[in-house]
Amino acid sequence: MKILWIVNTTLNDLSKALFGKGSNGVWMEALLSEFRGREDYQIVVATTLPRKDTYRLEKGNITYYALPDTYPLFYDENKPGNIRAWQALIEAEKPELIQVWGTEFSHGLCALRVARGIPAVVYMQGLLKSIAEVYRAGISERDLKKTRTLRDILRHDSILQQEQKFRVGAVKEAETIRLAGNIISENEWCNNSVREIVPDVKVFDCPLSINKVFSEHRWDIKSVERHSVICTASGYTIKGLHCLLWAVDLLKKEYPDIKLYVPGKKMVSEKGFKGLIHRDGYTKYIERIIRERNLEEHIVWLGSLPQEALAAEYVKRHAFVMPSSIENHSSSLKEAMIVGMPCVASAVGGIPEYVRDGESGFLYPFSDVSALADRIRWIFEDDDLAIRLGTAARENIQKLHDNRVFERICKIYEELVCRK
Repeated sequence: MKILWIVNTTLNDLSKALFGKGSNGVWMEALLSEFRGREDYQIVVATTLPRKDTYRLEKGNITYYALPDTYPLFYDENKPGNIRAWQALIEAEKPELIQVWGTEFSHGLCALRVARGIPAVVYMQGLLKSIAEVYRAGISERDLKKTRTLRDILRHDSILQQEQKFRVGAVKEAETIRLAGNIISENEWCNNSVREIVPDVKVFDCPLSINKVFSEHRWDIKSVERHSVICTASGYTIKGLHCLLWAVDLLKKEYPDIKLYVPGKKMVSEKGFKGLIHRDGYTKYIERIIRERNLEEHIVWLGSLPQEALAAEYVKRHAFVMPSSIENHSSSLKEAMIVGMPCVASAVGGIPEYVRDGESGFLYPFSDVSALADRIRWIFEDDDLAIRLGTAARENIQKLHDNRVFERICKIYEELVCRK
């Protein structure tokens, strides 16, 4: 069976071939590794990059494509050259099934428009309609206007303009789901949200694979740096880093040694003109909070980390926090849970379906910073509680993400192809 995966990023083999270095090991790699070397499946993985021609790489039963034009973030699904590129790929590879990984960008929509008659399914990642509704993440109108930077003005990309882009993207998302007619989802919240958009969509339930590197690590209270917190909330508003900074500010008097470790984008501007033209509004907002609350000594920016290094960071930290204003399913939270960390998460989207409050983690209302600080404090103060939460978290995620994920995905593929 030949399946075309349409992805938003450059996966590891393709990244090494084009750029001389691997990618950071996104969660799709875990599932792709299950298909590698199998005679009964051929996987064609396609993304788009800023290049003039199509690049093709064959690695056993996995074939990678980098289609020309630009990154998925800036993709124009109506551009004639882009339409022709997808037509050429589909005619050359003749996939029996198309899987679009996420609705965030429109290159998948472009492909589905030219691939009518081929069964298709969308794996739901973020849900743009829901993201647009909470994109400001509790930041006031006054503060939003203050955050505008030169970069935002030049690129027409302020936080408010980003919010509008998600609203526009939600319209394309609806068309993508309608064209596919099928989704793969992890939770009822997502299922119900999609049915509000496309009532007759066919839903397949299947959790995503978690990279084995995380289950190979085990959190131990005896080995952690006391009063340290880690989160993967860097980047943009809905990840809620600003809320966690406020919570750290509330806690620093009790715990003067508190440290917040943040993998991913370093939200610190470069000096001089270069920093001026590259600094985005949310980075400016984060910098202001850090400066006004005197948090400089309490934050460690880790930068981009491969999965092995991220797992190693998790086991060193006292607690994991997911402070998002919306999440369908948080892969980073599940990774922390399977490591056995005590976790605190906002009760948003699909999160309450796998974090049992007070049993396998703590939940709190997204906008309640005091409640967030309280739950971090409870973990800091009670080792037995922290151990109990972490143990239950690991067991819960192991049950949800058993070794049958690959088997479930294959059954979904077979049903979709046979139903043609």
